[in-house]
Amino acid sequence: MNYTQQRQAFYSKFPHFFPDFEDLEYALYDVLELPKQQIDQLHYATQILWRIFLKVGKQFKHLSCDQLLALGIRREMIPYIQLDYLQQQSVLARFDFICTEDGHIKCLELNGETPFLVQETFEMNEQLCQHFSFKNPNDVTALQKTLSGALFAAMQYVNDVKKPKIVITGKMATEDYEEYCQVQFIKSCIPFEIEYVPIQKLTIFSSDTSNVSQGLYTPAMEKIDILFRPAHPAEFLIDDIASDGDRIGLQLLELVKKRQLAIINPPAAYVLQSKILLWLIWERRSDPLLFTAEERAAIQQFMLPTYLTAEPFIREDMPYVKKPVYSREGNTVEIYEGSGKKLNASQSSHYDDNLFIYQQYIEMPNITIQLKEGYQSKKWLIGSFVADNRACGLSCRVGNQITEWDSHWLAVGYKE
Repeated sequence: MNYTQQRQAFYSKFPHFFPDFEDLEYALYDVLELPKQQIDQLHYATQILWRIFLKVGKQFKHLSCDQLLALGIRREMIPYIQLDYLQQQSVLARFDFICTEDGHIKCLELNGETPFLVQETFEMNEQLCQHFSFKNPNDVTALQKTLSGALFAAMQYVNDVKKPKIVITGKMATEDYEEYCQVQFIKSCIPFEIEYVPIQKLTIFSSDTSNVSQGLYTPAMEKIDILFRPAHPAEFLIDDIASDGDRIGLQLLELVKKRQLAIINPPAAYVLQSKILLWLIWERRSDPLLFTAEERAAIQQFMLPTYLTAEPFIREDMPYVKKPVYSREGNTVEIYEGSGKKLNASQSSHYDDNLFIYQQYIEMPNITIQLKEGYQSKKWLIGSFVADNRACGLSCRVGNQITEWDSHWLAVGYKE
């Protein structure tokens, strides 16, 4: 069999997975071999940076409304970012790292709220490692443990409901098959009775009526106590508007504030999604009152200079990247020379109304991948998951100079 036939034969065994998007050959039929020492260093960087991001994320509780607005937090979200009822602000998060050609590891950002690549990392990576005789560095038990812990904490938040109605939601398969598969995989990792309800079929009652009490309901009119939303981030939620103009996303957050509903992640995770944390951490990188000596060393080692203006980079003639504080899949990202001349930009620019940060640009390493049309040279970066407060999963994304929606996924493994 040729490459295309081998790839098709392999992925055909997993009908619940999405190896292709229209014209995009998404899931590669290969494994990126990383040295075990580099995997250990990625795990260390993930765990210590997670500690640092949580520490700085907690500082938002002490900021004024004006300060929050100045840092790019949406005004509608301010009443809810204090709602932090789980063991961690986020049950599952993913760092994006560049492993440079000269052996350094640098953090590009944290996807702290609703990261994708979950099924690829915690299910399909194992299958490809077995197929190509690699060791799998990923541990699905951390994901299972953090999801279970989140459910217990959510039950307490809604006043220890004896038999809570638990629902997981997302788009339907016909609307977004990738998202549907991710949601179904996460559902399979939760050791509780849990119902999947498409997000369009949830109904919210913002006040009591003669027949129904205030709350969120399934199509069968069962009141929901706990809602998993692994693919619907808070920055989308606050813009959810019904056909009659009702701000249903804000109505849902109000239910959470009243403890009539718990959502996972909690509203506090909205802060962890903001790239403003990259600037705050760099700004206070030398502060011994905030960071331990080990944390300060880790910031210098693993993070990139980040500012609220391009001036420091232009002054030093250093290339930089302009990013919105809230954006996904490389959207609205621009790369500049140290002179301030634009070199490259995202195909999409949906987040141009955001506050922007400016981060030092470093080149991603090259990789040659095999596709059905032949071999191609691409750039690659590592996504590193943290769950249950520990590093637990690596995935590789392969794409262009800016990693956007049309990137490929590549499994990660090692040899003993």
